[in-house]
Amino acid sequence: MDLDFLIRRANYNKEKVGCIFMFHGYGSNKEDLFSLEQYLPKSHTIISLEAPLKLSFGGFSWFDIDYSDVIENNLDKRYKEINQSIQNLLDNIDKHINNENLNKDDISILGFSQGASICWKLGLDYSSRFRRVIPLSSFIHPSYLNNNLENYNDILIYSSHGVLDDVIPINLVEEYILQLSKRNNLTFDKFNSGHTISQENLLNLISWLKKTDN
Repeated sequence: MDLDFLIRRANYNKEKVGCIFMFHGYGSNKEDLFSLEQYLPKSHTIISLEAPLKLSFGGFSWFDIDYSDVIENNLDKRYKEINQSIQNLLDNIDKHINNENLNKDDISILGFSQGASICWKLGLDYSSRFRRVIPLSSFIHPSYLNNNLENYNDILIYSSHGVLDDVIPINLVEEYILQLSKRNNLTFDKFNSGHTISQENLLNLISWLKKTDN
């Protein structure tokens, strides 16, 4: 299934450029994170993908979810559905890499909230396909991953979370992120904010992107 998307092509004199793919949160759409493109490296193409499931109240979702999934701190019952969404995303990413003649060795993924949970899944279970993994304000739990956390190594990750987040409380995810930080090149920033990308968060992310640019 082809996903709707928005694209800002790189302004860079190079045969093949890198790309940052963006995955929005639950109930949002492709326009949401794309508003950040003006702050992201001009050397990279930016592609914001829209989730396939249309919600009755508006917006889109990568997979069905209810609040009990977060409260129970488990996505095991969503495993099959999440993997179907992941395969669809991989197919769409491959199409864009081919159509835009992108550098497949410089593909980054950035997600917020539910889109960041997708980002974790892609970045960990398909780490060879992505150079940088950027999940923001997200849920992560071993129940929807293919391996135990200690089996993921040497992945370049920037993650952040608001300590005042009442949608995905930080105490539900911090332990797993800290476990991953032992074996991966992982930067984890915490901010005095809620379920959002604060200005300070954005500035730190931009700085990290510059430090990790090739």
